[in-house]
Amino acid sequence: MRSGNLVTRTNDMDELFNRFFDLRTPTWPAGGYEVPTDVFHTDEALVIRMDLPGVNSEDVEVTVQENVLLINGKRRFPYEADKVRFVRRGSFYGEFTQRVSLGKGLNTEQISARYENGVLELRVAYAEEVQPKKISIEVGDKNALSS
Repeated sequence: MRSGNLVTRTNDMDELFNRFFDLRTPTWPAGGYEVPTDVFHTDEALVIRMDLPGVNSEDVEVTVQENVLLINGKRRFPYEADKVRFVRRGSFYGEFTQRVSLGKGLNTEQISARYENGVLELRVAYAEEVQPKKISIEVGDKNALSS
């Protein structure tokens, strides 16, 4: 019975040591990494900006389905993961998925994407029926209304 406790304690110590020094293969946590993302409106479009430092544009895919924008990608670790030992780890590597619900009033046929300096910017144009429409006001003879 004592040997079982010793094995358990050894495994616990190994796990604690590995967690403290983070010696595991560098990947994003299960369930994905939450990519820093800004979503805001301009006069012309809904804009989505994502910080993707170190991600190649070829490793990013953007699709739209049922009014949901889906951004999939992968950030590759530039070294052989089994040949490094981390002292500190603050970056994440592996695959990620980001979903942005588009809601109503957007034209999903007019989505543009631009990738520059590690920032992905998507612009979704407003649907025409959502664009403000100016109503002209007629000016007439003031006496015409009185008669």
